[in-house]
Amino acid sequence: MLFSRILMITAIALMLFTRSHWPNDSALHETFDTLGYVLIVFCGMGRLYTTAFLGGLKNETLVTYGPFSVVRNPLYVFSWLGFTGFAIFSNNLWVMVLVPVGFCFVYHFLVKREEAFLQEKFGQAFTDYVARVPRFLPRFSNFNQPDEITVVPRFLLRGLLDNVWWFIIPLILEMTEF
Repeated sequence: MLFSRILMITAIALMLFTRSHWPNDSALHETFDTLGYVLIVFCGMGRLYTTAFLGGLKNETLVTYGPFSVVRNPLYVFSWLGFTGFAIFSNNLWVMVLVPVGFCFVYHFLVKREEAFLQEKFGQAFTDYVARVPRFLPRFSNFNQPDEITVVPRFLLRGLLDNVWWFIIPLILEMTEF
């Protein structure tokens, strides 16, 4: 979360203190705004959906169903979509390139560390999981989910509150254009 917040603050600063490469009223500018916001909304919804499946089981149980059956790191994939959405929303070529690439660079090392922990904790079960589920590029044909899951309301609420900023920040940035 700390890395995400630092990256987001950096991205917001870049957006606030740099100029768009296209005029604010141009069709290209509006297209990038719309595409960026769609990715941000998809990020927020996907992160909340993933949080429901995680349900407070993180580091306690190896969750391999729902979004975790498609990709090993769905929270990071959805976050990457959100950061990329912010970058596109910025309408600044530098931000559009640097933010998604910076995210990949930072999270590459974080995921390596997490995977080493999971390998140690879950052993062969994690090895089998790694063999069938990709790290970042979704394999939708793998999707499976149980008929029911247990949702812990406090974790879902925390996930919801964590996701609110994905929706508020673009509105603030849009107001700064005025």
